[in-house]
Amino acid sequence: MSDITIDTQLTITEKENIIAESSKLGKRFSERAAKYDREGTFPVENFEDLKESGFLGIMIPKAFGGMGADFLTYTKALEQISMGDASTGLTYNMHNIAVGSLAELQLDDIGGSRGRAMVNFRNWVYDQAVNHKKLFASASSEPGVGAHFSKLKTMYRRVDGGFLINGVKNWVSMAGHADYYVVAARSEQSNNDIPAISFLVVEKENPGTRIEYTWDVLGMRGTSTNTVYLEDCFIPTERLFLGSEGMALYKIAREPHWLVGGYNGVYLGICTAAFQFMINYLREKKIPGGGGSVADNERIQHKVGELYAALASARAIAYNAARLVAEQPGSPEANTAIHHAKYLVSELGPTLTSEAIRLCGGSTIHKQFPLERYYRDARCGGLMPATSDQCLFYMGKAAFGADLSKPSETYW
Repeated sequence: MSDITIDTQLTITEKENIIAESSKLGKRFSERAAKYDREGTFPVENFEDLKESGFLGIMIPKAFGGMGADFLTYTKALEQISMGDASTGLTYNMHNIAVGSLAELQLDDIGGSRGRAMVNFRNWVYDQAVNHKKLFASASSEPGVGAHFSKLKTMYRRVDGGFLINGVKNWVSMAGHADYYVVAARSEQSNNDIPAISFLVVEKENPGTRIEYTWDVLGMRGTSTNTVYLEDCFIPTERLFLGSEGMALYKIAREPHWLVGGYNGVYLGICTAAFQFMINYLREKKIPGGGGSVADNERIQHKVGELYAALASARAIAYNAARLVAEQPGSPEANTAIHHAKYLVSELGPTLTSEAIRLCGGSTIHKQFPLERYYRDARCGGLMPATSDQCLFYMGKAAFGADLSKPSETYW
C-alpha cells in the first residue's frame, strides 16, 4: 500500500459524535465494572464492544478506516470511557500509546528505504487495528527500573532476519490478552550515556515469551498488568517499530505526551465519576429528624464548591494541554502543559474521592457503591509515568529554561 495524503481535520459534529459514542460505551461499562474489579479479571466484554464500535482505530486517520480523532478529542473520549470503568480506560490507553503515536506522523516526504520501511510498518499497524481488531500493549517498565528508558536492562541484538530480545517487563497492562506487545529494549552495542533504545513488536504467540500472572492489587484490578519474560525472543526485521533503530529515547524526550498525557483522560474520568456520584448521593441523603436533604446544608455546599472548583480547574488544564498537543506537538509549551495536567489530575483523584467518602458517610465504603472503587483506582494515578514527582521535576526544569528536548535533561 502506497503512502497517501491524509486529512486530519474532523468537523465539530464528527468530534462530538465520537465523544457521544464514548459516553454510551462508558455507561455500558459501568454496569460490569464492579464484577471485573471484584474478580480481578480482564474486561473482555468491554473490549469486544470497543472493537465492534471501531474504537481500536480512534486515532487512525479516516483515510485508513479509522476515526481520525486528535489528542483533545481522544482525551475527552477516554474520560467518558473511564467514567464507566477505569481499568478499561487505562488498558485502552495503552493500545493507543502505540497506535496513536503513529497517527501523528507525516511520512509522505521521507524517501528511500527508510521511508518505505516506516510507511510499511505504519500501514501494517493500521490494518491490524482497524481490519483485524488487534490489541497492542506497551511493554516498557522493568523491575527496579520502572519506566526509566535510559536504565532499561532488556537487551536486543541483531541476527539474521531480525532481532533477539532477552529481558523482563513488569507492569505490562493487558498481558495475556493483547495480541502484540511493543517492547522497549536496549541495543547490546549501546554503551554510551544516552543508550540506543528501540521498540520491537512481539506477537502474543511468540515462543520466546512467558507471562507470570500475579496481578492482585489495590486498584485498577481489571487491567491484567502482569510480568512478561522474553527469552531469546526472535523478532523479524519488519516488526522493528517504524523501521527505526535506536531513536526511541530521543523521540520520547521531544514528544513525551503519549507516555504522559494519555493517562489524563483516565484519571479525569475517575474524578468526574466520583464527583457525580457524590452529588447524586448527597441530594438523596436526608438530614436526621426530617430536616430535608443534606445537599441543602451550607457547609456541605461550601465543601462541594471547593471540590467543584478543583475538578473544573483540572479539567480545563487537561483539555488545554491536550489542545496544545493537537496543535503544537513537541513544543515546550505543550510538553510542559501535559506534565502540569498529569500532576494535577493524579493528585486530585485521591483527594477528591477521599473527601467524597467523608461527605457521603461511611456507608459509601461498601462495595454496593462505586465510590470505594473510585478511591482505590484513583490512588494509582501518581504512580503512572510520569509520576507526580517526575512531573514536578519536569516543570521545575522548564521554569529554569532547561532544554528538555535533550534526553539528558529529562527523567527518562
